[in-house]
Amino acid sequence: MIKNQSWWYVFLLLITAWNTSNGQNEKHIIYLSWKNVVDISLEENLDLKLKSLDYEIQGLETWKSLSLFLPSLTYQGIMQRNVELPVFVFMGQKFAVGSPYNFQHSLSLSFPIFTGGSRWFNYDIQRSIKKSLKEELEGKEEETVLNSIQAYYEIILAEELNKSAEDAVSVAKQNLDQVQKFYNAGTATELDLQRAKAQYSSTLPILESTLSNKKLSMQKLKSLLNIPLTDSIVITDFLDKTEFLGEYSKMSLEEFKSLSRENRNDIRALKYQEEATNTGEKIALGQFAPSVSISASVDQAAPLENSKVRWDDYIRSKSITLSVTWPLFEGGKKILDYQIARIKSEQMDLLIKQMQFAVELDIEQNYYSYIETSKSLLSLKDALDQYQESLRISNLLYAQGMSNQLDVLNAQLLYAKSKSDYLQGIFNYNISQLALLKSVGLLNKIWE
Repeated sequence: MIKNQSWWYVFLLLITAWNTSNGQNEKHIIYLSWKNVVDISLEENLDLKLKSLDYEIQGLETWKSLSLFLPSLTYQGIMQRNVELPVFVFMGQKFAVGSPYNFQHSLSLSFPIFTGGSRWFNYDIQRSIKKSLKEELEGKEEETVLNSIQAYYEIILAEELNKSAEDAVSVAKQNLDQVQKFYNAGTATELDLQRAKAQYSSTLPILESTLSNKKLSMQKLKSLLNIPLTDSIVITDFLDKTEFLGEYSKMSLEEFKSLSRENRNDIRALKYQEEATNTGEKIALGQFAPSVSISASVDQAAPLENSKVRWDDYIRSKSITLSVTWPLFEGGKKILDYQIARIKSEQMDLLIKQMQFAVELDIEQNYYSYIETSKSLLSLKDALDQYQESLRISNLLYAQGMSNQLDVLNAQLLYAKSKSDYLQGIFNYNISQLALLKSVGLLNKIWE
């Protein structure tokens, strides 16, 4: 009976281990559109979560600065054993001062009435920093969305290029088979056969490269969306021309620049930081003012000859203190602090000007990139149609013996390159719109 139970326990352990291993290796299939990518990136991206936590911390720092306006209440309990009491000699006689034991309970209240405005200025600085971090968080959202959508379209591009490479391999193989037949029949030369073989061999590395790019693009998107690398992604969109700009597509360069002054998060963040540094000057000036504080305390003391203390042994005392502190000279430290604060304000002014120049340059680059990609996409489509027709005619003429095999090879190369260029052109067109929206500070319009 015991032996049967042992086998039963072993069987249960094996079943549990098998279920556990299956649960750990469980994979998920995730279906994604570009809109899903936006939503998931805003919720799951790790960099964005870190930035969000920074914003939450600053919110607590702002509340902490308000706590400086409240009084502080302190309790202190003391039990003191005087090992050796001080002894004074007076007129030849020795007197010990104090008692061997001392028990004390104190409750003190302190409140700074005036500190040169440092408390209010500190609160003002913390609010400005919080606003700055909020702008940085929104800017990080746009950056995260742009990177995620770009990675998403890179997967689609890699998939389409992979299909194009497979078509190129298939066409090259068909051409090789046809030339092989002509060669066997004596109507094609050895040179034609070697060219066909070389053409077929040259398409295989391109196919492998597109497969690798597709896998790497998948892993890149998973890392951006915080998806386990073992999960599978299914893309539901196609590489098609998408009008992300919408109503902004007809705007001029100057209109985009004007919009950026109102919507760029990084510029607004720097302006809030400028407010904080300017307030820092006021804190430095406030150091020259005196500080005024008031404190009150209630003390219960019990000096005893032994450690057996009772409540009626305590002697109560109360006090209220108004203190004024005014450091008159500290080696010039306060003057130097004020000069440093002014320099920091000047630095922030320069940073804002530098950022404004960088923003305008960024907008111009993305604007002209959008114009270039939108115009070149039409040319690429026309070229693709022409090379596709040229390939069809070349194959037909060669099959009828009216052209040589070199014409077919050239037509294949041109068509494959034209198709890849067209696919890349669609990708560039879509991404250039997103980059332009981000440079203006309007990328959030695609998910709001």
